[in-house]
Amino acid sequence: MRLNIVTERLSLRFYMLDLESEQFVYLQSALLGVMLSIMTMLVGCSKPPAIMRGEYALPADVLCVSADPGQYGGIFVLSETTEPTTFNPQVPNNVSTSLLLSRLLSSLVEYDPRTEQFLPALAKAWQVSEDLKSYTFYLREGVRWSDGVLFTADDVIFTFDCILAETVDAVTGKRLPKYPSRNYQQFHINGEKLRYTKIDKYTVRFDLPTVYAPFIYDISQSILPKHKLQTAFEDGSFQKQWSTKTAIESPAAIVGTGPFTIMSYKPGERLVLQPNPHYWKADRKEQRLPYLDYLVHQFVKEANTQVAHFATGKSDASGIGADDYTWVQKAADTYRFSIYDRGPSASVNFFWFNQHRGVNAKGEPFLPAHKLRWFTDKRFRQAVQYGLNRQGLIDALLFGKGESLTSIIAPAQGKWHNPNLPRYDFDPEQAKRLLRQSGFSWDAAGQLIDSKAVPVAFTLLLVESNFYDRVGVTFVENMKDLGMDVNLERSDFATLLRRTDDTFNYDVTILGWGSSSAAYDPSGSKALYLSSGEYHQWYPEQPAPVTEWEARIDELIGLQERTLDEAQRVNYMHEVQAILAEELPLLYGFTPYGYAGVKNKWRNIYVPSAGTILWNIEEIWEGSEQ
Repeated sequence: MRLNIVTERLSLRFYMLDLESEQFVYLQSALLGVMLSIMTMLVGCSKPPAIMRGEYALPADVLCVSADPGQYGGIFVLSETTEPTTFNPQVPNNVSTSLLLSRLLSSLVEYDPRTEQFLPALAKAWQVSEDLKSYTFYLREGVRWSDGVLFTADDVIFTFDCILAETVDAVTGKRLPKYPSRNYQQFHINGEKLRYTKIDKYTVRFDLPTVYAPFIYDISQSILPKHKLQTAFEDGSFQKQWSTKTAIESPAAIVGTGPFTIMSYKPGERLVLQPNPHYWKADRKEQRLPYLDYLVHQFVKEANTQVAHFATGKSDASGIGADDYTWVQKAADTYRFSIYDRGPSASVNFFWFNQHRGVNAKGEPFLPAHKLRWFTDKRFRQAVQYGLNRQGLIDALLFGKGESLTSIIAPAQGKWHNPNLPRYDFDPEQAKRLLRQSGFSWDAAGQLIDSKAVPVAFTLLLVESNFYDRVGVTFVENMKDLGMDVNLERSDFATLLRRTDDTFNYDVTILGWGSSSAAYDPSGSKALYLSSGEYHQWYPEQPAPVTEWEARIDELIGLQERTLDEAQRVNYMHEVQAILAEELPLLYGFTPYGYAGVKNKWRNIYVPSAGTILWNIEEIWEGSEQ
């Protein structure tokens, strides 16, 4: 099974992109009475339970943050349309889940969008060998898991054991990940598995087979507790651990080193987090972070509800979609908030046609021969791209506040994005010319038929959502103008992933990826680019490149990973994008402009150009209105 979502801090993730609420929305009640009412529902008492501070000593290697010291207290409510799918970071999850897990679990290093650098986290320092192929991490001493157990090098070793554990396919003899995740491939460098060694209780060394430029980017993985998960790792049930059922029935069983722990979870309503009493960060006054008493994930069904709460003063921070910007901005003075222009989004959405050339367990092709013939034809895919009115969608859905995409790397990723690519602007006549060149024609009724007189008809598989439905309807109408008969099929997200990842029972679908962090490195998405990649969507599980251009992409990915010359890495990735833009295995959609609104009363707020608004949630505190 291939996974469709990856780790929070540093990698690009596949997810159900909801452009109606492009950024995550973070909500808090404006009045204390409302906050208490929320907590009464949450915990069944007249007032929130008191949060004890200072009951445990700070670790010897405490990290004192540079942010302005604050004060304890407050309830912060995050309103979200997507519920967690798991609490195990090595299991496929959506982007909202990944962000949530980053508040429960820490990593060796973490990215600071203010400095655009990776900084020490659970590792207080690291050292690189002269040949640049060995990294030694020195861990903070005295850090404890939220249940009080000491964090040590054994936990780091265990985490990478989970990532890199293997099994052997009984039929093919091929070595496969025992617990599949994108991280398995990410830590196979130049075809060799990453090696790691415990030096002592607080020291771990990683040995790379070659120079590997994005290693620090990749190493920012959530570290797992060996004492809680080792048995499951050994008996094969690892990926069943820390499920949503665990959070409901035994939240204390989910332990971490992040700023919060789970207090309670009620599906369909809310998830309540409380401060981790053993958290390893403090402010300059040696007050243990976080400042907040409670962090509440409130689940709502409609993105419009999220934005309306913010614009009417019932919430304190919110991502603001391009389609909502104008009317929300008018309320800024009344409800005392500021709006930040984040520029083009870091999200990318795209269509892809199933090009799987394999057969199922019964020996039957995943696709009928005629559909495989269409979908593997570059000019057919280019025609579809020319035939899709993306600017019309931007105007209709985003009020013009968006951009058509030309690359799988978003414009928000700065230097890594190649700006000199074919645009494929809406041009139905060019689409028809390409179809004719590939042997297609039209019958008397205007139906497109291929060279063997087979009518062109296929199904677009969509996630159930208002946004995707509108995109899908436009796609159907645009393709109808080209003579194609396209049906819409709607599915929940989990079912869609099963069909695109496991059974390959689909014709074409649309999903997206983006970054939940301001950090970005193109190697984080190599599982998509590589022909053998876990996320190689258009032809999953291919044993080797089936085209020369796929082989060239494989080569370029390797080259950019093995040089520390960033300018050369950029050039290699620009060539990758140029190849993908010409061959179009993925058909590009559009990206909205991003905005964020934050109430003026919150302190230590820094809104990066990409990623979550509240990347430093442990440092945020409530001051007086300004």
